[in-house]
Amino acid sequence: IPTAAISEIPTAAISESPTATISEIPTVTISLAPTISPESSSSSAPSISSSSAPSISKILKLSSVPSSAPTSINCTDPETRERLLMKSFVAISGEKSFFDPNSPQSKAAEWIINEDPLNVNPCTFSGLAQRYAMVVFYFALDGDDWIYNEGWLGGTSVCVGWQKVSCDRDGLVSSLLLSRNNLVGKIPREVKELTGMQLFQAHDNEISGRIPTEIGLLQNMVGFDIESNKLEGELFFDEVFELTNIQFFRASGNQFSGTVPWNNVIASFPNLVQFWIAKNRFVGNIGTQVGQLQSLQSIFAYDNSLTGRIPSELGNISTLKYLDLENNLLEDAIPEELYGVSGLKRMILTNNFLTGTISSSVGNLSLLTDLWLGNNLLTGRLSSDMGRLSLLENIIVGYNQLTGPIPSDLGNLQKLEYADLSNNELAGDIPTSFFSLPVLEILYLNNNNLIGSIPPEISNAPALLDLFLGSNLLSGTIPEVSPGALLTLEGLRLSFNNLTGTMPSSICALRNNLLPPGNLICLHADCSSIPPDTPEISCMDGCCTQCTHG
Repeated sequence: IPTAAISEIPTAAISESPTATISEIPTVTISLAPTISPESSSSSAPSISSSSAPSISKILKLSSVPSSAPTSINCTDPETRERLLMKSFVAISGEKSFFDPNSPQSKAAEWIINEDPLNVNPCTFSGLAQRYAMVVFYFALDGDDWIYNEGWLGGTSVCVGWQKVSCDRDGLVSSLLLSRNNLVGKIPREVKELTGMQLFQAHDNEISGRIPTEIGLLQNMVGFDIESNKLEGELFFDEVFELTNIQFFRASGNQFSGTVPWNNVIASFPNLVQFWIAKNRFVGNIGTQVGQLQSLQSIFAYDNSLTGRIPSELGNISTLKYLDLENNLLEDAIPEELYGVSGLKRMILTNNFLTGTISSSVGNLSLLTDLWLGNNLLTGRLSSDMGRLSLLENIIVGYNQLTGPIPSDLGNLQKLEYADLSNNELAGDIPTSFFSLPVLEILYLNNNNLIGSIPPEISNAPALLDLFLGSNLLSGTIPEVSPGALLTLEGLRLSFNNLTGTMPSSICALRNNLLPPGNLICLHADCSSIPPDTPEISCMDGCCTQCTHG
């Protein structure tokens, strides 16, 4: 029996169902209780003049400036003020940072010295290092082109009116919420001066280069989110493990490489709640030490090149809700201990090299909404205990080596929307219980060994979009559908079976968009033949969209 090409399978693509839902997992809000709310300001950032940055000669003269200005020095004198400010900036960034007049550091120094409406006094202004770091950050990441930059480079404290900035009671920046904000460039090492930072969120931007090691100095950090950027190099450098208060660590969707030092993760991040490193270039095993993370709720490590076994120690994490390890090189059996994590909502292990069976203990995962085990090497039968997963919305077990009948108990899954059981060796009849499920949209049973006829109960399916039954051993005629039924159906694939007779006019009516209006776009059947043979299915002109020779 020919195997249907993967590219042919979804009319409503898999990526539009379960994969997309990953991004819909609610973002955990980290309450920092800022004293000052990051309200937008109507003031716009002043334009930057074309005047040159402080000269190297001025920088080199700074050594003559005392480390603390004596009282006789007039700190508001323009030349003295400039020298004192530059001394502070060089202490933070180093002299070399100012050799280029177009560097973010030079631009920041020029702005604070000559253009900042606040006109800070270097002898009395306590927030100078923080203000300088924020302005360097603005220039390093092309702040003029940000979507949300109101108030930045304005004449107020960074805690008042600088959009997407929050501060604590001491006036220290506690959060930068700059996701989807067109940040382009590299994170400057001056962020080390933002010592009050608790939440740094900058996902979905164009940040490139490496993470500066100085990030490890921000030891109040609770949430660090740099997902979906162009960062590269090493993620787990020594200094990052100084962030011992971290709970939310999100670095998916970059170009990080290397291995994950699980011992360090366990020792340094004991309060970890989210560990997201998907869509990178990580290799190596998942360490058994992961079972010690007793607050962990989600692990996203999909789309890497991780190898070895799934640790049975994951079963020790009673708080675990989301596990996504798809698209790796993992092997061996799914550990039985994993089925004991009663709070698990999503188990996503597709596209690996997993072997063994799907344990009947899967029925114990009463909160499970997504079970993705497709494209592995799994064998054995589908357990009727799956029918106890009353919250299950998506089940993907296609492209394995499963055998036996399809349990009719799957018809108990009243929340089921997407079921892919295709490309296995499943046998027996099609359970009619599928067609009474109220929200089932996708049913892929193609490329199996199913027998019997197509049940007339397909007319009862209220929400079905795709019904793929091709490449089985089905026989008999194609049933008529009831008036007004299957109006949502977009794809019906019946090719490569032993069906005979005529394509019912009630199905063709759906295809031809007659009244009542149908939505059938794709209708495949064995309506072609090689003379002198006649087609197994007779299909009127304009009805079937693809005729095959079964």
